[in-house]
Amino acid sequence: MITGEPPTENSAQRVFGPQARVYAESPVHVDDPSLDAMRDMVDMQCPDGYGWALDLGTGAGFTAFAMARFARRVLAIDPTLAMLREARRIGRERGLVNVALSRNLAEALPVAAGSAELVTSRMAAHHFPDFERMLDEVCRVLKSGGALVMADSIAPSDDSAAVWMNDIELRRDYSHIQDRQEQVIDNLLRRRGLTIVRKEHTRIGLHFNDWVARTATPQDEVESLRRDFLDAPEIVRQAFQISPDGDDIGFSWPCLIFLATKD
Repeated sequence: MITGEPPTENSAQRVFGPQARVYAESPVHVDDPSLDAMRDMVDMQCPDGYGWALDLGTGAGFTAFAMARFARRVLAIDPTLAMLREARRIGRERGLVNVALSRNLAEALPVAAGSAELVTSRMAAHHFPDFERMLDEVCRVLKSGGALVMADSIAPSDDSAAVWMNDIELRRDYSHIQDRQEQVIDNLLRRRGLTIVRKEHTRIGLHFNDWVARTATPQDEVESLRRDFLDAPEIVRQAFQISPDGDDIGFSWPCLIFLATKD
């Protein structure tokens, strides 16, 4: 059963709805080093487990499923109905009985204040229309001492490389909002009384052809993007490990994983 009020359709729903099955089968989304790091952080923070947990921007549900072993109940939240249907299908295939699905925005969570012990989000925050409002909602729903565990791509500290990354991301996927620099995220958390107690960095390894196919990027834009990758300045090539590979291009995005607790 999928609960929740259907939110007003936004760009993320228009992009991810038709591609839901593709994302449900994407190795990068099914499991990757960022999810391993999140599992380890959650387990270390509270070895005895959690009560209620929320997963924001759950997509096809893989992070919520990973958290199901640590929490009595997990509410997997996403605005895109097709994604939640994939999550329901995969959850049933895995025999999970403690994961519920809700169609809501991360900026408007359908739970009472102080009711959650754990909030997670993986590879979704750069799509949230209002990142700061999402953090406000996380602070509202978390109990004192509760944990926020997030993994997402981040922009490099070099401003020119950060601008290049966000331009590329938006042209490939018009639901993209922003990859933020790590210091920006740190400051936003600190201002809300969220204290980072664990932090890790990894890379999201990607191949250009699969990357643009996953969002059904129009062919004329694909060729424009390909040229920008191949002609990128050296500082950009190094920041994103850009490496031509036959008719493909290998590259990677920097990724931040952190656990922050509510004061």
